Amino acid sequence: MRIDLHVHTTASDGTLTPAEVVALAAQKGVRAIAITDHDSVEGVAEALAAANVLPHAPIVVPGVELSAVHQDRDVHILGYFVDHTDEGFLDYLRDLREARMRRAEAIVSALAAAGYTIDMRHVLALSAGAAVGRSHVARVLVEQGLADDVADAFRRLLGRGKPFYVPKDVRSPEDAVRLVRAVGGVPVLAHPGVTGGDEIVPALVAHGLAGIEAYHGEHDEADRERYASIADRLGLIVTGGTDFHDPGAPTGDLASTDIPPGILESLFAAANRPLPARETP
Repeated sequence: MRIDLHVHTTASDGTLTPAEVVALAAQKGVRAIAITDHDSVEGVAEALAAANVLPHAPIVVPGVELSAVHQDRDVHILGYFVDHTDEGFLDYLRDLREARMRRAEAIVSALAAAGYTIDMRHVLALSAGAAVGRSHVARVLVEQGLADDVADAFRRLLGRGKPFYVPKDVRSPEDAVRLVRAVGGVPVLAHPGVTGGDEIVPALVAHGLAGIEAYHGEHDEADRERYASIADRLGLIVTGGTDFHDPGAPTGDLASTDIPPGILESLFAAANRPLPARETP
């Protein structure tokens, strides 16, 4: 039975609400999903509530995807089973979202100065109070006819090394790993085949890293084998997910990434939690 341990909602840059994601997972017969919005846990409570009342709902793992930077390179840390009510954690996330806002404002200002018909009000309207990201800017560019699609916007304008890329003002991946641990979570390095950072894995393990996302929507077979091997060598768990944002996104529809059996069980064991039974249709 399929699982997806990397799912975004409208609490960050996804296009479906947390309840809609849970309903889609139930419709598809997905066993479990993890809500892992960028620098936000605002969607977790809604997803858990939806799973409690929806027939054949998936197991919902509360989570987050934390932004970090190492030597001018983005590194993302997934935190599973974080305490989404912890006030100190929520303060940290608010700081990250404020940094995201400053970054988005800088990108929009640079685009406007270069003649692109885009303004911050449109970006904020699209984000609807969620954690603002480059994806929101990209979607405005698409709506304005200035990019063919989100991937095109990143490829030509917003991606690293492109004319309107602005680096993040965030903390180190070591800080992110320690924070996830501090709020009872299981920290996992997200999509290293996409962002890189293999060389920092041993240091992150020393700070409490528990796993590597070997199975990801943008990892090819060589990536999957490589990161599963690194995890095995370092005694880490492996996780996997589509990195779902939208049913039409390039990384694929919900739970479309092929994830081997036993991944969910390993994650629950790492969290010292019993795996709940799931009602079958």
